[in-house]
Amino acid sequence: MTGEIYMRKLAALGLAVLLFVGSRVGLADSAAPATLFDPAKYMRVSEVKPGMKGYGLSVFRGTKIEQFDVEVVDVVKNFNPKYDAILVRCPQDFLKETGPIAGMSGSPIYLYDETGRARMAGAFAFGWPFAKECLAGVQPIEYMLALPGNESVSPSVANVLGHVGADGASPQSALIPRWSLDQVPQRPWGRAVKAGRFEETDRAMLGGRAVGMRPLATPLMAGGVSERALAKIAPLFEGTGMVPMQVGSGNGLLNGPNMPKLEPGSVLAVPLLTGDMDLTAVGTCTEKIGDRIFGFGHPFNDEGPIDLPMGSGSIAAIVSNLETSFKLGFISETSGALLTDQTVGVAGVVGKTAPMAPVELRIVYADGSLDETYHFSVALHPKLTPVIAGAAMTMVLMGEKNLPQYHTVDYDVTAQFANGQSVHMLNSSVNGDGSEIVSEISLPLMAAADNPFERVSLAKLSGTIRVSNAARSADILSVMVPRTEYQPGETVKAYISYLPFHAMEAILPVDLELPHDLPDGDYQLIVSDWTRYLEDEQAANAFKFTATKIGELFSVIRDVMGIRHDSVYLRLVRQADGVAVGHTAMPRLPASRRQMLLDSGRSDITPFVTSMVKSVPAGFVMSGSAEFTISVSRHGKVEVSPRAESEQPGAKNEVKQVAPGQIVPGK
Repeated sequence: MTGEIYMRKLAALGLAVLLFVGSRVGLADSAAPATLFDPAKYMRVSEVKPGMKGYGLSVFRGTKIEQFDVEVVDVVKNFNPKYDAILVRCPQDFLKETGPIAGMSGSPIYLYDETGRARMAGAFAFGWPFAKECLAGVQPIEYMLALPGNESVSPSVANVLGHVGADGASPQSALIPRWSLDQVPQRPWGRAVKAGRFEETDRAMLGGRAVGMRPLATPLMAGGVSERALAKIAPLFEGTGMVPMQVGSGNGLLNGPNMPKLEPGSVLAVPLLTGDMDLTAVGTCTEKIGDRIFGFGHPFNDEGPIDLPMGSGSIAAIVSNLETSFKLGFISETSGALLTDQTVGVAGVVGKTAPMAPVELRIVYADGSLDETYHFSVALHPKLTPVIAGAAMTMVLMGEKNLPQYHTVDYDVTAQFANGQSVHMLNSSVNGDGSEIVSEISLPLMAAADNPFERVSLAKLSGTIRVSNAARSADILSVMVPRTEYQPGETVKAYISYLPFHAMEAILPVDLELPHDLPDGDYQLIVSDWTRYLEDEQAANAFKFTATKIGELFSVIRDVMGIRHDSVYLRLVRQADGVAVGHTAMPRLPASRRQMLLDSGRSDITPFVTSMVKSVPAGFVMSGSAEFTISVSRHGKVEVSPRAESEQPGAKNEVKQVAPGQIVPGK
């Protein structure tokens, strides 16, 4: 009977959604604007024939829009599903030498029809790397003009469709979305770039040795960044279609009447980071209709609805390359916002202001050699903001000088979000290249922007980074537990032998008080660094790293960010006697009740292992772990090892056993 009622409710909800959406679609259809496609100005792909001649418009130097000739080779059917592409050849001598140029994406292509009239057919958008001639693909303009404008889904529609509720949670229904920490996308934060050149994976982004026609890369102009910092930044953008290039921060000659405007063939620039360092993507404007702008001819990041600043710009030079040539350019001024990013291109509106988030980071060297505060503004984008913020952090760490060969970086950074949530990151990193700091600080940004509940944008990122020449790290050499048999309520004492970096071996005493109600039996005792602790937590208590609403997600992120790297962790593993209902833990249940809950058939019931954990500040970023088995008995005999008696003068009990433990070196 319960199942029947549930099905009726689900059917009713589905009918309500369909009726609501249907009514909205009907309203949209009745109010839909006339198509932007004008046959007098534009040519459909069905009209394009091999042998047609025409020209394209693009900027190759400064702000002057220049013309280049094209000839149609053929029409490529279903280049993208249900989308054709026009294949053209460019006979100009300079394009023969360069091939398709990254940054030409969006350059309008006009073809002469049978009457001799030139009509816009599409946007220069695709090419081949290592091409011996300038053979390129053109995105048909009829597809681009169908890109949506400034429309967005209203909150009421989002709620009905089950996206978010008033508290950021999904509506109460049988289908509750779940998020886990493992779903946070990983980026190649630490991947090296050898000798200032891209690795094979980075080459693949530019086309590599692939033989297929693909979207041209988007040059990402990096101003105010050193060559060494650029080498670290480049891998962050792997897979985005953007390739960072080192340039200055702008062209001061462009002002007043010389300021370029957005029009077919002009530079279309997208500033992603401004301030003490600039990151600006450069492409070409395809068409301007009223206040609407169309460009690129291929996706920027294929995100759908976006809100990124855009403006006009200039080109400093064309860099010819055997693999892929590219434009070096600048933004002149921000004059609008891109609102749509889809397979066939981007579209935006002139006059709209896109929001950006402030970033303020101070870096201080303990020896007094540097104390600098950097100010940035980062564009807000679900996928790109964490990457851009990571690039800003890299620039702060490496902008003025390289990190010392042996060092400790202590960072105290807070990320504030648009929904009022915040995440505080207070930790240390030793002898790294900065990538692990970038990764940790970017994690909350990625989780907030990419989850099934609500896209939460960054409001502000601020903090202080302190660098010292002392490397505060240590390897755990061994752990000694003098006793292996205890009674409930007693204190387990252990002695960690560790070797600090470039220092003498030392001993860190730690202890863990056993619960008074601890049942008799054998228990696993783990002494570990923070990485092993996190792995064990995820394995034993997976429910702690999941969420069913946005508030829980931020709680998980705060818990993870609160794990200190310069501590050691003692874990007493009890039994698999716990059950979690959603995000609520129910530890130490009777076996019968626990099994009843596990057999209830609910998807939000998960078993977990009850553990007792203690964190002990070590003063060093420790590496390594050890495991022991201890026995607990209310009537057991207490035994002490001879070594423990000799090392601890106050010990009086007889020594019979030593448990040296299994040492697992840190990675």
